[in-house]
Amino acid sequence: MEGVATTVFEELTQYFDANDWKKDPVHGRIIAVGLDSSEESTKAFYWAITNFITVADPEKIQNKLVLLTCIPENSSAGNSARLHGFLKSQLEKARLSIGHSVPLRAILLRGDPRDKICDAVEALNADVLVVGTRGYGAVKRAMLGSVSDYLSKNSHCPCLIVK
Repeated sequence: MEGVATTVFEELTQYFDANDWKKDPVHGRIIAVGLDSSEESTKAFYWAITNFITVADPEKIQNKLVLLTCIPENSSAGNSARLHGFLKSQLEKARLSIGHSVPLRAILLRGDPRDKICDAVEALNADVLVVGTRGYGAVKRAMLGSVSDYLSKNSHCPCLIVK
């Protein structure tokens, strides 16, 4: 997976077989989930597990799940530690929900979430990116910018936004 090294801040998955992560749309897809510790992203996480992972027939299709969390470059040490802990807990929840037969990774990124998640999705050859939305109105979205809006327009794969 060329390009991942420049994008990855920290791989939280202790053991994974690189062969499991080769693109194989016939026998399984790579499902990326963008997480930021919000209630909305947690909802997207469970939506992805329910609709992409647990519905797949493991005899025929082996979808893979990768969890992505991004620490903004100017984050405090406390916020960085909180996001690191959050991603580890989501990794554990995913493993409990889907078992050990589903390939699973958790990757912690650093920088602008919009750019870093787009870069990671491309480097991982993800088939779909699932994210949550905070439901900002047009004015607030224009002033603050919306990560999910940016990802939906710039991601290298389809972006599914869970409301």
